[in-house]
Amino acid sequence: MNIRFIPFDRKKEKTSLRAFVYHRGEEYRISVGESILTRYWNENKNRCKLVREYPEGPVINRNLDNIEKILTDLVNAYGLVTPSEMQVKNDFKNHRKNMNPDSRGVTHNEQGEYLVDFAVKFMNETERKLNTRKNYQTTINKLQEYEKKYRTRLRFKDVDIEFYNKFKKWLLETTYARNGTEYHYTKNYIGCLFKNISMFMNKSNKKKLHEFTGHKDEDFKSEKEEVDSIYLNINEIEKIYNLEFTKELLLKYGYENRKNNLQKAIQSLNEERDRFLIGCYTALRHSDYSRIDVLNFNSELVSIWTVKKDKKVYIPIHYRLREIMKRRNNVLPSPVSEQIHNDRIKIIGRLAGIEDEVLLTKTRGGVRENTTGKKYEFITSHTCRRSGASNMYLAGIDIKFIQDILGHSKMEQTLKYIKVASEENAKRLLEHPYFTGKNQPPHPHGPGGATF
Repeated sequence: MNIRFIPFDRKKEKTSLRAFVYHRGEEYRISVGESILTRYWNENKNRCKLVREYPEGPVINRNLDNIEKILTDLVNAYGLVTPSEMQVKNDFKNHRKNMNPDSRGVTHNEQGEYLVDFAVKFMNETERKLNTRKNYQTTINKLQEYEKKYRTRLRFKDVDIEFYNKFKKWLLETTYARNGTEYHYTKNYIGCLFKNISMFMNKSNKKKLHEFTGHKDEDFKSEKEEVDSIYLNINEIEKIYNLEFTKELLLKYGYENRKNNLQKAIQSLNEERDRFLIGCYTALRHSDYSRIDVLNFNSELVSIWTVKKDKKVYIPIHYRLREIMKRRNNVLPSPVSEQIHNDRIKIIGRLAGIEDEVLLTKTRGGVRENTTGKKYEFITSHTCRRSGASNMYLAGIDIKFIQDILGHSKMEQTLKYIKVASEENAKRLLEHPYFTGKNQPPHPHGPGGATF
């Protein structure tokens, strides 16, 4: 038996799917009740493309896997008899009637509900932002991989400390490939998965779908760690600010000696340099500083509604930011993707000579790993926000004001962004009389300390 799913009308932007079942020389054409965006259909794989822009793809593919199994079972149930197309259509129609639509294939006679089915339904119905839904989809994908690995389907009652330990062990032992290199999952990645699983369980419990509380065990934890990351100090930011992109500089660093290519490279690097500096001087996220407009400026402040928190923040205009606006005639850089921006600002960091060796640590696969490299290699769009917050702190700005500028509701969030606090505080104390032993006042109880 062979089953293929075919888009009904490839000329339409969105089209329904039909199953073509080939069995013993017969062909059955059956509408399966699924629709797709045509451009995301992979003809060779007979499934949806798994791309970030189409988060519905994995859900549709899962449904098609179920439908393929159902059709196979229905046709095979006839044994040596070859059914007619109408018989198969009616069998499939009746089977779907007996399904619970909220659990995508769980019949009314089965006991309990399934975690992944609820998670998919919740993700599709939630009004939360796209990035949050993508985060949910990542968790769903991992749960589906786990189910496939262990040939199971997780019910709400299965989500307990035993599942936690088994799922965590599997994640710690699993690797993924990036640019030809294998990596283990980080502690924060795994913690985020368990955070979403607990949320799915709480939401389904609130909807009265179950009363199981295994996920509330004190050892069922969403572990997190503060990951090492860099910030750029004022001197390094000044290097980028004063950097002049010339033909000679680009040729020195390996750019091709073609006039048009060099001119385009110089233009794009100037744009990304200014975009990056705007982020450093405002301490905004990329989602905000990449879309900032002259209308967000008045004579004294930058004001903008932030995307992530949907909160309005007010930021004093840094004098360097005024200079950038002046030399650009108040025309701000056009938006680009975060990936392109990240690639180019690493190049800018290298051209600016930000090449100190740095050591960063992160827990992967349950093991603390060290990563070393040139500082420019670790520059990302989020370096702007950390740099802005850290340099404000070093300049003596009250942390409460920094919290307001970053738009944080809790002080603890702000402290995580100030990457220099512990080290810089220690450096500030180096010249303290207690550590130098100079100019110390005499101890009230003499050299021996306290008396009894």
